[in-house]
Amino acid sequence: MFAVTIFLAAAALIVLAAVMGIVSLRKLDRSTRAKALTWTATAIMAAFTVLAGLFISGYALADPGGSEGIALVTSWTVPLAALAALAWLRPSWALPALTALTALLVVAGIWFAVDSVSWRTFENANGPVRAVAVLVVAFPAAVLGLKRTAAAGWLLLALGLGPIGFSALGSLAGVVSLSAMSVIPLITGLLYLGAARLTRTAVSTDHLRAAPA
Repeated sequence: MFAVTIFLAAAALIVLAAVMGIVSLRKLDRSTRAKALTWTATAIMAAFTVLAGLFISGYALADPGGSEGIALVTSWTVPLAALAALAWLRPSWALPALTALTALLVVAGIWFAVDSVSWRTFENANGPVRAVAVLVVAFPAAVLGLKRTAAAGWLLLALGLGPIGFSALGSLAGVVSLSAMSVIPLITGLLYLGAARLTRTAVSTDHLRAAPA
């Protein structure tokens, strides 16, 4: 049920992203189009984070509930908020931190492929840890995209493909929830990379126009 709900939310946001992207791409100026794509991607990732966060928190507060449920919610919301603040205030510090965390998630996917039985036991007892971890890193990476668009795009691409790709090599258990959490980061990363390409093209065009005949 969790994965189905997240998939539905992701599908709605994908449709919204497509509509917003079509509208933004009608603008002729490449720099403006790049900014529109960047902000569209950020808005989609932010909306998805809120929706997914509400569902994750709801499940935790219902089971196990009480102080333990609150502790579980705090265990992922505090790191998410701290990393997002770091990405906004200190992007030069956030980039290596998020890169390291992304690498750890990819390594976790490889570990799952090698020892899927232990991971299944762990996640059956503690919930979809890998899926939540992707969300915790993905939203700060999206915030970083407002300052370092290309770098954030590659990070989100790795988050969207790496953990689920390696995990699926070992077992399909838990892959549904992980894929539900990975689809929006993947799309956000692709939009960021498209925006970065438009920005580079706009800068090159401006240089050519400014060059003496």
